[in-house]
Amino acid sequence: MTKYRRGWVDAEHGHEHGFTLVELLVAMAVVATVLSAAYGWVWSVGALATRTADRAQACTIAAVVARTIAEDVRDSVAVTAPAVGRDPDACLTLEHDHVGGAPEDVVTAWDPARSVVWKNASGTYVADHVCDFRVSYVLADGRIVDGGTVRTSDWGNVRVVDVAFAVEVGSASVGREVRVCVGSG
Repeated sequence: MTKYRRGWVDAEHGHEHGFTLVELLVAMAVVATVLSAAYGWVWSVGALATRTADRAQACTIAAVVARTIAEDVRDSVAVTAPAVGRDPDACLTLEHDHVGGAPEDVVTAWDPARSVVWKNASGTYVADHVCDFRVSYVLADGRIVDGGTVRTSDWGNVRVVDVAFAVEVGSASVGREVRVCVGSG
């Protein structure tokens, strides 16, 4: 083989080896087309992964809120009126009776400004990303009453607590409803 101007020449057959400018341009166009198609695919896979992660996080947060509320309602002996200034539609006040100890009020409240659910009035953080939170009650006579319309005389007749809430994380939204009998634990 001998060195030739544009590439290598096979002395035996007289053929030139190497790429012409047109061949290089065609190869670059093919590579650019494949890469642009792959970029779109990679972008869509990344977006799908983000949506899936958002959904998983929203489901996990909703499960934590539902479990916390259900456990507190089951462990309670009574439902009481929320403290003055608290929105009864977004606040749940339960009385727990500890064996050998004093009764304790357990308050679960939603802060819509921060999208956070607190336990014991901002004492214990339960979850964030909570975009809606509504409390209603089933009374002993079977009536379903929203938290804001419960009369003072009805608090002692609450038998079931129903809390509906929604969690939003990124592009995912998950709604849950927890319906638990008072003192069923």
